[in-house]
Amino acid sequence: MARVLVVGAGLAGLSAAIDASANGHHVVVLERSKTVGGRGTSQNKEGFSLSYGPHLLHKKGPLWQLCRRLSKRKSPSTPMRLDKIEIIGHGMIRPKGEISRIIENKRALKSKDQSEPMVQAASFLSSWDSSNTSRLDALIKSKLHVSNEGWIGLVGRIAAALDEIGVLIECDVKVDSIHGYGVKLGNGKKVEADVVILACGLKTSMKLLKEIDEIRAKQIFSNRSRTTASIIEVGLDSKPLRGRHAIVDANNNSSIIDYVAIQSRLSAYGSHLSAITVGGLSSDVGETKFKSPQERLQHLENFLDSQAKGWRDHIITELRQETITIHENLGEELDAFAFSDKGIIMAGSWVKSDYILADAAVHSGRTAGKNIGKAQR
Repeated sequence: MARVLVVGAGLAGLSAAIDASANGHHVVVLERSKTVGGRGTSQNKEGFSLSYGPHLLHKKGPLWQLCRRLSKRKSPSTPMRLDKIEIIGHGMIRPKGEISRIIENKRALKSKDQSEPMVQAASFLSSWDSSNTSRLDALIKSKLHVSNEGWIGLVGRIAAALDEIGVLIECDVKVDSIHGYGVKLGNGKKVEADVVILACGLKTSMKLLKEIDEIRAKQIFSNRSRTTASIIEVGLDSKPLRGRHAIVDANNNSSIIDYVAIQSRLSAYGSHLSAITVGGLSSDVGETKFKSPQERLQHLENFLDSQAKGWRDHIITELRQETITIHENLGEELDAFAFSDKGIIMAGSWVKSDYILADAAVHSGRTAGKNIGKAQR
């Protein structure tokens, strides 16, 4: 049995703690913020569960599988429907009554030809990256779902399971540095550990690892790149999308999803719009379209104005974020065990994985938790 310290209580950290504990190790989780969940958290306001940007749960993916494993109660979810997804300039993906158009679109999606506007738009909606087709099949096969529990419910399932098995999660605790004995906290306290799992995000992990081995860290993290986004989440007392599940503007990397249209049980009335514009800044991968995050957020507001007319007059509650990180890359995929000789394993959506987004975070966390022996000092 090893003493395992998990730094970070997002999806990667919580998943790592679950599997490390299940494999017989003594686990403690430390979180810098006051709540668990990381970017997977939600805020319940006026009957709406507002989160930090839209995300569709991949049924049968790592996050879905973990939640299913942790509870006998089935994780309720509802799929996004192709006949209710509108692509700006091209209409519905599966337009009702237009057989020839349905066949044409189906053929395009099956080909995954990136020169096809329909493929670009569907790829963007499924992955927030118009050139990434890794979740396109899931969208086509109605396996991209909206969780009826919201992010709070999904994260809550994992946190509740950790509480049941006695894993301690301490919030509002900052890890200052890593040492041979374990970690040193911001308040000077030392916490002993045999293995440290860094699930605290790429930026913080880089900082901590540079203090241990600067040369190696520079080599590993030298090709870092990222894609950010601006988001607006609003709870409305109206239904401006008129039953559509999503509207996608692939040319401007923007989309609006109405969670309530997909699953009416999420709110007794109105709609819950989750809108996003991805990339476009000089610091992002790809073409520069905006001078600042504020300009990008303004573009997103204008997109809402054009596609969800009158939304501003019906706001019950809202959440805005000028900049959140959607994708982080390191050129070559990062090996989670690159610092295993120092007793450190890395976990997060930026670590080598066959998945992306939340599923990548969960997969990397579980991989770390199952392989503690590879990093014991």
